[in-house]
Amino acid sequence: MKTKVLFPVLRAARSSRAAAALAAAICVSSCLVPVPADVEPAVLRLGLADGASGVSALATRATADPFDTDAYILTLTSSDGKTAFRGLWGERPAEFELAPDTYAISMLSSTFKDPEFDCPQFGDTRSVTLSEGQVADVELVVSQLNSGLRLKLDEKFVATYKKAALFLRSSAGTLAFGFGETRTAFFQPGRVAILLNDGGKTSTVHSLELRPGEIMTLRLSIAESMPRAMLVTGVNVAVRVDTVRLWSSAEIDWDGSSTGIDNPVPVVPDAVSVSVARGMAGSKDIWVCGYIVGGDLSSKSCSFEGPFSSRTNLVLADVPTCTDRERCLSVQLAAGDIRNALNLVDNPSLLGRQVWLRGDVVESYFKLPGLQNLSDYRL
Repeated sequence: MKTKVLFPVLRAARSSRAAAALAAAICVSSCLVPVPADVEPAVLRLGLADGASGVSALATRATADPFDTDAYILTLTSSDGKTAFRGLWGERPAEFELAPDTYAISMLSSTFKDPEFDCPQFGDTRSVTLSEGQVADVELVVSQLNSGLRLKLDEKFVATYKKAALFLRSSAGTLAFGFGETRTAFFQPGRVAILLNDGGKTSTVHSLELRPGEIMTLRLSIAESMPRAMLVTGVNVAVRVDTVRLWSSAEIDWDGSSTGIDNPVPVVPDAVSVSVARGMAGSKDIWVCGYIVGGDLSSKSCSFEGPFSSRTNLVLADVPTCTDRERCLSVQLAAGDIRNALNLVDNPSLLGRQVWLRGDVVESYFKLPGLQNLSDYRL
């Protein structure tokens, strides 16, 4: 099945730094690996899914000047690491004649050094195994590959911590985030921590899991100005999800603005997403919004398809199509009205349904970050 994925193109993609990176990358000469004379070459033809020839039709409100795929860097690499082709997507040959082998196909809008400000990266990566004489057609689907994070600081936060410094840290490195910073920080998908250094002491304000294509905005304020449930242990700072935008096949837009589908105002505007809740162990009485994607939890597995056998638990995710247990939030359904209303044994039609749950975040329930002690819900 072909899938076309919508994605944003940020204005920074045309920045001089990105342009310089592209120019440097494509200065490498295209070089086809020769096919031995006694071997019939395989033929590889590359295209974009659904006949798309560029991304201009996929522009979002983020910019009126998206760049098209002709400027993307295409690289074909053989199994022994040799470059079979490197050049612009728009200048690729109609057919590649290649020696039989397994090839890695990479089509990228720019190089990306993790982490980095205002450097979204789009493209696709695939692998294909070619046999002698084979003709293969491969369709690529362009999507945003990395993830973005923006912080908004309220005036009281800035005044209180005017001598402090904020940092964003991933496994690949750290970015200093100045109080006047307005750019988006980009990371490879994974966990990112927000650190506050005040008087030489560094504390973790929050940590969260970023998914491919996600652009998340978090608002930081002084804890006393936020509900008690949103306090961050050890730091007098409150974290609220201001917007979570994920351009993907599910097209989730938490700020309620239009991305081509109907996005009603959230039932509970201050609810946090599943990815944020997973990093909030110890938080009490908070609202979490997600999609019911499965149940029948054990310490090693869960079911994403019915029929279900357990009434005592659910799993939530940020997108209704998720089948990755490690991106889910486990939910305990204690005996009572909430269990009766939400369990998938008696309510199988709720699979894939969006839900708002109020409860306590725990570090582990069935070896996943979890939500327990539910006190309310909305569908």
